[in-house]
Amino acid sequence: MHVLVVHSEPRFFRELKVLMAQHEVESAYLSSLNDLSLQLEAQYPDLIVLEQRCLAAGCRQLSMAFERAAKLPVVFLTSADSKRISAGEERQRLADLVMHLLSHGERVRSTQVIQIGQLRIHMARMRATLDDSWVKLSPIQFRMVRHLALNANTVVSYQELADAVWGADTSDNDAKRDLIKVHIVQVRRALGPAFKDYIQAVRGQGYVLVDPASEDETTLR
Repeated sequence: MHVLVVHSEPRFFRELKVLMAQHEVESAYLSSLNDLSLQLEAQYPDLIVLEQRCLAAGCRQLSMAFERAAKLPVVFLTSADSKRISAGEERQRLADLVMHLLSHGERVRSTQVIQIGQLRIHMARMRATLDDSWVKLSPIQFRMVRHLALNANTVVSYQELADAVWGADTSDNDAKRDLIKVHIVQVRRALGPAFKDYIQAVRGQGYVLVDPASEDETTLR
């Protein structure tokens, strides 16, 4: 589980880090919503602890960041400062919410793993593996691999893949096609040599995700 704290006071985050550590929860900090999109690329949160003042100043950034998101995090809106949090006024409510999300996440995760051959894709945590070493994928790479996995053994066009990653209003142009190719290369590199035959390019059409061990000689490459 990953928690993003957006608060104008760094000490507020330091107070919460203690609580997060007790539950073995990863956390990150932003002083405003200005860099939210960049933070989502680095680590997508399950929970955002958001200061009310930061929301008032950056509601547009918040809306734009999640406009095309495949899933939305839970938002815990607070007006508390570091003194109120350290005094426990909202600390227990937040702790209860974290425990609830952790418990719910454990129940959901068991049903959110797609397996194709030796490839396993963890839908809730945006990661994949061919063994026991999970690889965290960026949001773009995850949406790409997830869409291919949900359409395994079917050729997915560049346009359809672009729509799944960036939204249905994406035009089919060379720039997006080249960007898709770059991300496919990065995913292959991240998952290692054994993954190279799972995502196959179909010349002039798009990509297909297959189980190499069950392929026949007619599979397009």
